[in-house]
Amino acid sequence: MNKASALEAFRRFWWVALLFALVGGVLGALPEPATKADTVTSYQANFSLLITSDDVNGVYSNTLINQIKTFATRGEVPKRAAVAVGEPDTNGPELASQMQVNVDVSSLEISISTMQATGPRAASLVNAFGDELVTYLAEQQDDTKTKRLARLDERATTLKAQLEQLQSDLTRRPTDAVLLAQLDSASRQYSTVTEQYDNIAADTSTLTLTPLERGTAIEITSSSGLSAPKSRTTRGLLGFIAALAVGAGVAILLGRLDRRIRSRSHAENIFGGAASASIPIVSGSNTSLEVSSDRHDQLSDSYRTLRSVITFSQTSLPRPETDPTVGARITLVVSACSGDGKTSIAANLSAALVETGKRVVAVNADFRRPTLATRLIDPPPDALPYAMEDLTTVPVRYLLHRTDVDNLVLLDLASVKASPGNLARATARLLPEISHLADAIVIDSSPIGVTAEVLDLLPLADTVVVVMRLDHTLASAAQRTMEMLRSLSDATFHLVLVGDSADRSPYYEYGHRAPRRVLKAVAGID
Repeated sequence: MNKASALEAFRRFWWVALLFALVGGVLGALPEPATKADTVTSYQANFSLLITSDDVNGVYSNTLINQIKTFATRGEVPKRAAVAVGEPDTNGPELASQMQVNVDVSSLEISISTMQATGPRAASLVNAFGDELVTYLAEQQDDTKTKRLARLDERATTLKAQLEQLQSDLTRRPTDAVLLAQLDSASRQYSTVTEQYDNIAADTSTLTLTPLERGTAIEITSSSGLSAPKSRTTRGLLGFIAALAVGAGVAILLGRLDRRIRSRSHAENIFGGAASASIPIVSGSNTSLEVSSDRHDQLSDSYRTLRSVITFSQTSLPRPETDPTVGARITLVVSACSGDGKTSIAANLSAALVETGKRVVAVNADFRRPTLATRLIDPPPDALPYAMEDLTTVPVRYLLHRTDVDNLVLLDLASVKASPGNLARATARLLPEISHLADAIVIDSSPIGVTAEVLDLLPLADTVVVVMRLDHTLASAAQRTMEMLRSLSDATFHLVLVGDSADRSPYYEYGHRAPRRVLKAVAGID
């Protein structure tokens, strides 16, 4: 996944958000305003009751008040209400879920309401629940009082029999202190129970529900949803804004899921440092050399900038004039994927180095798709008349090809019949000898993310140029390439970005190209 920020991801795919916004604006302006058919009619009914009692502050009454909502929606009341409206009692819980029961403890008012598709249905349901709640609450209070009186009567009967037995025993043992104590205790308990029984039996205060207003259906008309504005312009604007927000989210998601390198910052983050040079895309460029002595434009000068950066970074290395064992500096041009532009960079970097007066050898090490020769020589050179085993005995100068640029020659073993791996190793064996015949060596390698031949040349390189092409190089492949390069080589690394757009400047002349020159000999090598 691409680690680009949301803003950067949006910038890459801004056109997606704009496309969404335009489509949303058009679609928003098309529908007609909502009509009456877009509305929904339902019916609401409400059943009101008032709680009355002689003692609403008693514990017994307060308990019932707090339980009224539970009685109305749970247990027996919903079952009875279902039967009252002609449905099985098993439908009681479902009907109860359609009821809204509110108890106002300050005004002692109970409200039972429902919303149904028809008026008669709404009225019959709330009336059934209200009537059954009134009946059930009365029955529940009577049952509770009856059960309490029954328990007290049973307890009084037991205590009376215990008193009679103790009195009989005391007649026989009038001085028995234990019997006297037991008789006194049983007598007090009997008096308490009989007093409780008389108080409850005499208490006529009950919690009563008095209907205030029976259910009457009221028609309720509402919109089926958010209605569209009547103005087409307003609807179109709302559609534009909503679709723009959706499109922005899609654009950011696409940017985050994008597998390719799309920006300089992303490439530099993978490389682990700033880019040393940028190669712009300029209309009119072709597959030939862009660097020539009488051409100076943004494209050719970008290769000269790369040359200057590499030359400066190599100044700290030992020089051949101070150490005879040191040969030409070797620059290895690599990339993670094919088509990143490394061959163009290798060819034009070689030509740019020649402009500084150096003898340069351009080396092709991409034996699967060799194209370096076509960049430097027109027409392409003939195949080498040697077999693989001859490369160890043939003088190296016979393996070099003239190019169209003075002091620039080409080493290309691609025409020798052998595997790419064997050709890469043979090239690596020749480089130490070539390095004493030239001032600089530039190697065009195969993509690291595709082949492994470049690993035979990596230990010989003083400088490694890593090429990444915007909108082309895969981020994952570039990441693996950098991890491999840094773990296997101590060379100096330079990042070159290909694909930066360049605005045409009146300071440059893009149309002028120098005539091609054909050399008669391998200058500076023979």
